[in-house]
Amino acid sequence: MPRSGDAEPLLPTSLPPPAALPMDAKSEKAALAAADAASKKAAPLPTRSTARKIRARRVLAGVVAAFALLALFGRAWFHCGRHGKKHHRGGGRHHGHHGDGEGGDPAVADFLARLDAKLTALTTKSSEASWNYETNLTEFNLAKSTKAGLELNAAMLALYQESKDLDASRASPTQRRQLDRLNAGFSTVLADPAEQAELANLIGKMQGIYGSATYNGHPLEPDLTEILASSRDYDELADAYMGWRKVTGPGMRDAFTRYIELSNKAAQQGGYRDMADQWLGGYEMPAPEMQDLVEDLWDQVLPLYQEVHCHVRTKLKTVYGDQHFGDDNLIPAHLLGNMWGQQWGNIADLVLPHPAVPDADLTAALKRQNYTVRRMHQLSDDFYASLGLEKLPATFWDRSMLTKPTDCDAVCHASAWDIDTDRDVRIKMCTDITAEDLQTVHHEQGHLQYDLAYRKQPYLFREGAADFFHEAIGDTIALSVMVPKHLAEIGLVDETDPSPERALNALMRMALEKLAFLPFGYLVDRWRWLVARGDIQPAEYTRTWWDLVQSIQGMKPPVPRDTADADGAFDAGAKFHVAGGVPYLRYFLSHIVEFQFHRGLCRAAGHTGPLHECSISGSAEAGAQFRAMLELGASKPWPEALAAATGGEEFELDASAILQYFQPLIDWLREQNDGKKCAWAPGNEGLARSPKKAREAAVACGEHGRRLHHGKPHHDVPRRHRDGPHHGERPHRDGPHHGESRHGDKPEHGRHRPHHGEPHHHGRPDGEHSGRRHHNGPWGRRPRRDE
Repeated sequence: MPRSGDAEPLLPTSLPPPAALPMDAKSEKAALAAADAASKKAAPLPTRSTARKIRARRVLAGVVAAFALLALFGRAWFHCGRHGKKHHRGGGRHHGHHGDGEGGDPAVADFLARLDAKLTALTTKSSEASWNYETNLTEFNLAKSTKAGLELNAAMLALYQESKDLDASRASPTQRRQLDRLNAGFSTVLADPAEQAELANLIGKMQGIYGSATYNGHPLEPDLTEILASSRDYDELADAYMGWRKVTGPGMRDAFTRYIELSNKAAQQGGYRDMADQWLGGYEMPAPEMQDLVEDLWDQVLPLYQEVHCHVRTKLKTVYGDQHFGDDNLIPAHLLGNMWGQQWGNIADLVLPHPAVPDADLTAALKRQNYTVRRMHQLSDDFYASLGLEKLPATFWDRSMLTKPTDCDAVCHASAWDIDTDRDVRIKMCTDITAEDLQTVHHEQGHLQYDLAYRKQPYLFREGAADFFHEAIGDTIALSVMVPKHLAEIGLVDETDPSPERALNALMRMALEKLAFLPFGYLVDRWRWLVARGDIQPAEYTRTWWDLVQSIQGMKPPVPRDTADADGAFDAGAKFHVAGGVPYLRYFLSHIVEFQFHRGLCRAAGHTGPLHECSISGSAEAGAQFRAMLELGASKPWPEALAAATGGEEFELDASAILQYFQPLIDWLREQNDGKKCAWAPGNEGLARSPKKAREAAVACGEHGRRLHHGKPHHDVPRRHRDGPHHGERPHRDGPHHGESRHGDKPEHGRHRPHHGEPHHHGRPDGEHSGRRHHNGPWGRRPRRDE
């Protein structure tokens, strides 16, 4: 299926599939008939080609179909799909083995083989129908896609019910892991069907508000996004920024409160304390340990973020004037070129270290050399082949949509699709001859390489090792693609060794995209964990949201929001993932692990220079190491997959690779910021950290000085590795050892991952050039990255 990123979706895509409640053949048939009729009900809507009207059409069709089925079954998410990307599966063949070769139970092996064959065939059918809709937006194709998705969901339900009667006491570890993954999708379903339907209704309502919102007639995409990206008028930016929050949040505030109540109840019925523990518990380690890991990672990158923040704030003051910047050292959030202040690339022209030094114009080089769309995609295919990975099959070139159709409407946002589990992989993208799209092409083909590598795994393992792995694959490759040495090798630039000024500009551009995202990637779920745990009450939603924005991002709103809750404000709802109930932590983790992958592959390639100068192009050794991880799919816990990708060097997430990559920029920023007071006024620090971390920070940092964290150790050596195991060692854990079966243990339900077969959509977390937001019909196999 397609892969969807963390970008804001053009079309809302996360309506939940039917619930895991008992279903006989008669009721299943009735449900499908009802849903079929419901989807046809949407067909009389006038066909209109604008993105906004397509969105409204799709939402209505999806909600109507969802309610028809939910009236019978309720709701459940099936979480064996890919990390945020729609990825279509199919083929009808048995892949891998199901445990009987390792002493497993024959009855379990038979069940898993039947599951594999049935779901592979139905996913292929569903994927093809979804592809047909997204490449030709008609009501007929929408109805077909909806029906195929419902058939797949119904089969999943039936197989889940059958699995509950299996005696798994003699199952092999591989068999148990597959059963765990099946169980994870359905084990935290509300017992009351009416509450299930209510929960689905709440999500649909919030998504509907978000998807149809306009401010003064302007939708988010492209109008408001373009204003935030290009305007340099302080008041115009403030109006667009706050306007979007006025037309989204207030209408969903009450629905969100009830959504949290029901989600907590579902989590508790599944054996979790609350929704926060449920979401954190999906990473094959105890929830408190996972939260500690996340906070440790943030502590590692915070000093570098503070340096970038300090420099950017200084530059913005010269543009907009001191009157808009107080003594708190906070940045007005609407000045950063993005609706959520999560990526700052659109203001690069204001903050580059050497603005007079021109960048290499890759777009001009592509056009000067008469590159075609097909040649751009072939260039990417050649890059992966140079690593010893598979060449794309002939069917890719015959069946992909690589340019915008001229005879029909289609969803142009880039996405990578795995239609079947053999070799039918495709990309859907309205490719332009630009440097940006060249990166996107390499990124999307990275998803396809992952799909091809693990296609022989059993159905339930045809997925990334964790929900943050899939997006990181293409991003890892992108770090190598844009290195001047590689660009010179393929004839797009003349110089292999750019000037120090140009190299520093490139690192700053990268930091504005990658590093600036990390605090937002952390705080979105940090805020929801606190809400789910009861630490934040509805009457303080907006105030506490801005407390976290201030403490973590170092930003403030254009206008005071201290009393906005009394007026019904709900500023968190201005982000799609909050409105849609989509966990966001995966995007934070993806941005971390891509640099670990890059460092491990560069080590395998024999690179010895600065990490930002490494390209693994042409390295068979790096390719073999990468392929060893890709082929695992979800068959092993993610720390083992991470170890494979890093040559056995690293079993745990570690942000030191980011610090190593940006070291020249760190050195330059320290010089620029020397003597400045860079620490911003904290918001509610108790919200920004767990009590344990707040105590540790108080001991480690003492009084706030020039920076929140003093001294180089925080830049160079993370606290977790100073106090704990040496970098690369496998840490001791109190819970089950990685790799042990957790069948019957806490499931991954609630991670909101896509179904099998979803496409991988290319997109940035802020929604620009989004595209990873596809779904198999309105059931939404989950949006991805935009990250």
